[in-house]
Amino acid sequence: MVFALRQIVTPVRQQVVWELAWQVDLGLQQRVMKATIAPVGISHLEDPSSLDRIEVARGLDGWFGPGQAINALTNLVTRWLSGAGSALVLITWRWWFGLILVFVAITNSSRSRREFRKVAEVLYGVTGTFRRADYVRDLGLGPLSAKETRVFGLSDWLTQRYRDGWTEAMTPVWKSRRSIMGAFLTMAAIGLAVRTGAYLFVGLSGANGTIDLATTVVLVQAMGGLAALSTISDDHLLLAQGTKPVPAALSLEHDTRTKLAVTARGTERADGRPLECIRFENVSFRYPGGASDVFSGLDLEIEAGQSLGVVGVNGAGKTTLIKLLARMYDPTEGRITVDGIDLREFDAESWQRRMAAIFQDFIRYELPARDNVGLGALAYRDDDAALERAATRAGASDVIAGLPKGWDTVLSRQFTDGADISGGEWQRVALARALLAVEAGAGVLVLDEPTANLDVRSEAQIYDRFLDITQGLTSIVISHRFSTVRRAERIVVIEGGRLIEQGTHDSLVSAGGRYAAMYSLQAARFISEADDGEQTDAPARHDDMGDDASAVGAEAG
Repeated sequence: MVFALRQIVTPVRQQVVWELAWQVDLGLQQRVMKATIAPVGISHLEDPSSLDRIEVARGLDGWFGPGQAINALTNLVTRWLSGAGSALVLITWRWWFGLILVFVAITNSSRSRREFRKVAEVLYGVTGTFRRADYVRDLGLGPLSAKETRVFGLSDWLTQRYRDGWTEAMTPVWKSRRSIMGAFLTMAAIGLAVRTGAYLFVGLSGANGTIDLATTVVLVQAMGGLAALSTISDDHLLLAQGTKPVPAALSLEHDTRTKLAVTARGTERADGRPLECIRFENVSFRYPGGASDVFSGLDLEIEAGQSLGVVGVNGAGKTTLIKLLARMYDPTEGRITVDGIDLREFDAESWQRRMAAIFQDFIRYELPARDNVGLGALAYRDDDAALERAATRAGASDVIAGLPKGWDTVLSRQFTDGADISGGEWQRVALARALLAVEAGAGVLVLDEPTANLDVRSEAQIYDRFLDITQGLTSIVISHRFSTVRRAERIVVIEGGRLIEQGTHDSLVSAGGRYAAMYSLQAARFISEADDGEQTDAPARHDDMGDDASAVGAEAG
């Protein structure tokens, strides 16, 4: 009867434990995601210590987790109960005999668990090294780097670099394990001596008739069962290390509610704004841990409903300007106001919904085309008419029409029936995503080098449409191409952390300042290439340069 019951209870118990472990792991990862995504800013995602803590909360990329700890705990509890029953048998027979064996078993087990916890601390202390090694591993396995890996012959280098990184991370762990080896051997020797003496005592008692054969057998089995209280297994390691993600996740949640939540303290609704203008007032900003200021006393006014072009050399802070405007960061000094109200007084999410932005490093979602555009405004994701309007305005309607399953085609060949599209087509899709956000109510449109992968003719077509479809919108355009920026109603030049010039294209060229110098330099290059008929680029690209040069040359004249 007991045997039959055990055959039923054991698999049921295991199934319940697996289900509980899965639910705990899922719940913890959801909390980690929420704590990571919840802050309106992104400073914690660019901070190594925060990233290390997120990695710990994720269980070192899934190596260890609370689900594994739960499974290990149930296994250990089962063994502990078995060991407790054996201890009761031994104590009942000879209380001093049983207590000696139980004391040695518990002492050894307790010491071993402490040493395992020390190893776990060392393991989680090298999280940053593990992250670097995992990055190299992903470079070797991922499709994005596959072309360069093969062209440059990086396979062996990546493999060795991963091995070196992983070895570097594990070296202190191995060292920690070696440092406790002496203690383990000592405990094992003491345990062996005590158990050997106990077996001899029981054996001699049975041999001289002090106890009968049945009692001898029961005592021997009980001593074997008592080993469950002292034996160290993988379950102890999983229990010690699988519980570490929990306090890390709770710490992330705490920071979200306290430290990181400070940037989202505003309650003012941003609906319909800006009505008049956005101002950067004496704004200074330095990235956390940075050696110098990106901006120092920047003053800039962006009129509502006006298109603004932003020009500056690489590193001038053009993209940082947008990060500050979008509340990804707050200024170190000074303030940004919208219609005279400090941006920090607005509810951050309310203000961010008023913005539609396409950054240089926009996301190429490996999702259906519907999602790639629809994520700009989730409420319109299933509105085919709205999706079509956004795609048409962005020049992406032909791209969608050419896909095997239209809007339902996954934009990645890594999935069945998926399809790849070119870089220029991706930019049209990303632009459609931003324009859908505009249709859903966004009033500030930011295009940060949005057409870098397009030829000049295609870029000009998009910007010709762009001026029509953004009437009444506050739009900010960042581009290295002056044939693009010149279409803006107002242009500003940023250099050295400050605004050094502003005006229309014509007025800036006439002023003969920094903008005019950069513009003339680019115009001369394009005109030279067009006149020389150089074929260093593909023919289509050369023709595009010629078209751009004609436009630039006419403007320069």
